[in-house]
Amino acid sequence: MPKSAPVETLQPATAETRNASPWSFAGAVGIYLLALFLRASHRFVHSDILLLVLQYGLVLGSALWLLYSHKINLARQEKDSRETQPLLRVNPLAVIACFALVAIPLSWFAVRGLVNPDESGYSFQARIYRSGRIMADPLIGATSSVKATPAELHYANHILRPFGWFPKFPPGWPLVLSLGYLISARWLPNAIFGTLQLVVIAAIGSRWFSRDAGTLAVVFAALSPFYLINSVGMMSHALCALLAAAACLCLCVALSTRQVRYFAAMFACLACMFQVRPYTAFVVTIVMASAAIWLTRDNRKLLVQVVVVGALFGAIAIAGVLAYNHTYTGRWLVSPYAEAAGVDAPPELSLNPVVVLRGMAHSGPFMLWETLLGSFPFLHLLAAYAVIREDRYRREVAILAALYVALVLAYLLHPEGYAVFFGERFHFEAFFALVLLAARGTGLLAERWQIRRKGIVFALLVLGVLQIGQLGYAVHVLSRRGEPYRKIREAVESPDVSGLIFLHDSPGFVAQHLNLNHADWRHASRIYLVDANPESRQQWACRYGFSQWIVAGYDPSREKAVLDSERGQCQDGTGQ
Repeated sequence: MPKSAPVETLQPATAETRNASPWSFAGAVGIYLLALFLRASHRFVHSDILLLVLQYGLVLGSALWLLYSHKINLARQEKDSRETQPLLRVNPLAVIACFALVAIPLSWFAVRGLVNPDESGYSFQARIYRSGRIMADPLIGATSSVKATPAELHYANHILRPFGWFPKFPPGWPLVLSLGYLISARWLPNAIFGTLQLVVIAAIGSRWFSRDAGTLAVVFAALSPFYLINSVGMMSHALCALLAAAACLCLCVALSTRQVRYFAAMFACLACMFQVRPYTAFVVTIVMASAAIWLTRDNRKLLVQVVVVGALFGAIAIAGVLAYNHTYTGRWLVSPYAEAAGVDAPPELSLNPVVVLRGMAHSGPFMLWETLLGSFPFLHLLAAYAVIREDRYRREVAILAALYVALVLAYLLHPEGYAVFFGERFHFEAFFALVLLAARGTGLLAERWQIRRKGIVFALLVLGVLQIGQLGYAVHVLSRRGEPYRKIREAVESPDVSGLIFLHDSPGFVAQHLNLNHADWRHASRIYLVDANPESRQQWACRYGFSQWIVAGYDPSREKAVLDSERGQCQDGTGQ
């Protein structure tokens, strides 16, 4: 008879070591949390590198010591009934509910400030759609060339032409966000989408692997600052990621049932993604469509149906993108992204290897350690373990790994636009695949090294405490970065303030990043311009019919907005 594969076993340790090991692990996490506190207090420089060293040196080292020393019941000394017990006796719905209880109020708070200027563009576009228009009236002073737009009228990611004023983004997310404005809850959609994505993650894990894997994946995602930050506010990633995860779930069901309607549902989700984030949708579609075609090649009839359905929804997606281009630029093949830069092709992407390598050298290391620190500890190592060790679910692991790796590689072609905040946000749409791989890797590790459920629970509890500290720090950073914008917004939107308002650059505040204008700005009580040149204030005030105006800025020493009222005289003696 052939010999079975040897089982990795660990020798029992002494009682002295057994007592020391759990405290050493908890102590390592305590040291990390202390360093995190000092980081939040600005007590030391290069804090990200130090935290990364502590996490992947001290914390990981102590965890491996526990594993190898056979402590806190992490390994069985004799055969037990672990196979019949779940790794976690946790209802994933309870974890999801707790996440929602954090995400919803945090999103309510976050939208009052600003972390990314894209949020201002999405918000303005949503207000335009809420008003029943596709673009706002052009501001006075609009030019025929985007590059010639006066600095006082230039808001980041906006396009101002004589025929209209609008942000450069696809219509999908602003249309959804406009529903939030309709019910006076612009903060609600992203928190809902982040919560729903956890439900989809649990469903994929349960169907493709096990209930344990689905539950673990939900825990990994819910306790990751990267996931929380991208599930609040007004960015488009939460919606796009939910569509990507839903498409993956449809693929999961389609491959098990072999029913074309589930393939159609997958392609429908992907077509919607194209109206939210086209480049991300293109990458995800390539992976999922290739998987669908390859895995149905043994059934000619089903293969033809999949190809036809995919082509139909592909045509719909492309038609939507082309219509969006033509509506806002007047040309079918020129996107607003290109129009905003005054060129014919989106400048964010590059195929020049020199440019790509320069971007990787400049921002790549920062992206790497922020991504590692923003995720649940050792998520990438556990995912890699699943890729290497998986034998039973090779197909499923390959699809998930291809999704994440493809998106990471694709955004290397976005060298001038790294967007790192507790992780690279351009990778968020495949984060669900990463946590699922990590959950499967945890199960394989527990099985191969014969780790008891009690040990898994202990490790997750300790690392969960670490992650609660990380989440608290993430909320702190979110609040600190958004504070100048939040204070200025509160000040200028006071009932006592009206007329023409110049937004002045201040420490922590960039005026062109915050467009507070109404879609129908001509009939609004306030008009906002960028204070690009103090000497030109009177000239611009007169062009808009005002003889007095307000300059709004932020004073970091007092942590409050400052409003200065000024007055001038127009040449014709008119004013308002």
